[in-house]
Amino acid sequence: MFDYKEIERTIKDNNLLFQKIEDADKECLIQRLYDTFVVGNPRALWLSFKYIPYSIDCNREDPYWHLLDIIDKNRVLYFIIDYWNKDFVIYKAKMSDIHIFIGDCEGLDEFYLMTSDFMELYSITDHDDLLHIDVRKNKKISD
Repeated sequence: MFDYKEIERTIKDNNLLFQKIEDADKECLIQRLYDTFVVGNPRALWLSFKYIPYSIDCNREDPYWHLLDIIDKNRVLYFIIDYWNKDFVIYKAKMSDIHIFIGDCEGLDEFYLMTSDFMELYSITDHDDLLHIDVRKNKKISD
């Protein structure tokens, strides 16, 4: 069962160096995420992106198995967990630690990885799609 305790267990059991983003910092980060990538307030962010996302082919496998081929393991990202379409749990961490977390956290099925410069967003959907947006390259969806 995926819940806050499972998130905490995964971090603790794997000794992951995760910096939790909370309170005002979390609110600012979520606002920046929406301002940059999302139109409105959809149930799932990927349903209403401002840009046409690039769909990364994972050969019908779980995107988890391809993340380290696509994102450098030393890259520091915001790891944004969509918590039952009600809340976001956000950490800042290296991709290598995020990858360990994803592999061990039971029930995790929808999350986002945002670069610290707010230029790129990776979206792993509950349909096992791996989507990528780079605001410098992707075409904006016209209003």
